[in-house]
Amino acid sequence: MDPQETTRLQEAWKAKGSPPCDHPNTVKERLNGMQTGDKVCTTCGQEFWAG
Repeated sequence: MDPQETTRLQEAWKAKGSPPCDHPNTVKERLNGMQTGDKVCTTCGQEFWAG
């Protein structure tokens, strides 16, 4: 998922009132086509940074 998609998810989730999310699905983040090592929740857009 690229950063623009992540931002769209975050904004949509915020518009819903930012309900709790258990982050059921995550995907690897990509920047310019390359994996960053980080992951993003496909439901709410929360980013999980690699160690």
